[in-house]
Amino acid sequence: MDQARLDKAAEWLAQARVAGPGQNGLPVSEMPAELRPATAEEGYAIQRRVRDRLIDRGQGKLIGWKVGATTAPMQKLLNLSGPAAGSMLESAEMRSPGTLRFADFRKVGIECEVCVKLKSALPATPGQKVDRAAAAAAVGSIFPAIEVVDNRYGDFTQIGAPTIIADGVFHHAIILGDEIKDWQKLDLVECDGTTSADGEVKLKGKGKDVLGHPLESLAWLANHLATQGERLEAGQIVMTGSLPLPYWANKGETVEIRISGLGSATAVIS
Repeated sequence: MDQARLDKAAEWLAQARVAGPGQNGLPVSEMPAELRPATAEEGYAIQRRVRDRLIDRGQGKLIGWKVGATTAPMQKLLNLSGPAAGSMLESAEMRSPGTLRFADFRKVGIECEVCVKLKSALPATPGQKVDRAAAAAAVGSIFPAIEVVDNRYGDFTQIGAPTIIADGVFHHAIILGDEIKDWQKLDLVECDGTTSADGEVKLKGKGKDVLGHPLESLAWLANHLATQGERLEAGQIVMTGSLPLPYWANKGETVEIRISGLGSATAVIS
């Protein structure tokens, strides 16, 4: 895909976020076939351009990254051999409890995640990849967190991973619980993650379901960004991936995620 087509694809996706009835965006399934990326590399090139356009249109600075498709079931659904990454902007960050308007989404989903905040930059260098130990050393604090996702794709198993990557891998917003600075004593492998709606547990997962350990996700991201000419910076936050699968929420529900040892975060769907 040439540069002009990458730019056209990015403009289409940026416009789609705020167009359509109820301002919940145009479905990405309507994206013209000639603008859709054929490869993950093209998808990431478009995603960077979408990010720049959203920043220019007032959605705030880059605050961090999300890692998606970190569990085997989600990779199978998306036909991916590994994780995928997306950027997060300042306008997307909320504190628990967060209120979401059901009408602002095509299909709103709630993910139960460990979020990390970096105290130092975490660059990967040629010939020296970041491992879990290096990733852990860069983490200053963690949060129990919700990633709010939006299925803008309809049947996302059919639309193709490159297009989903171009659109930021389902990302819409994040809702952070309480910050934990003394996190090293926590067992992030065996911690239980649950997603409940109106007090009823809907989904369960464990920390080890995220690439074996949530900080493996952070290490993967650092190495991935190096291939894109970018890096993790001090002060950025990273959503490491959902322990259970996403919960597709209903209007009027109160949805809580809870991670043992970390705490909880809540989304109210109005």
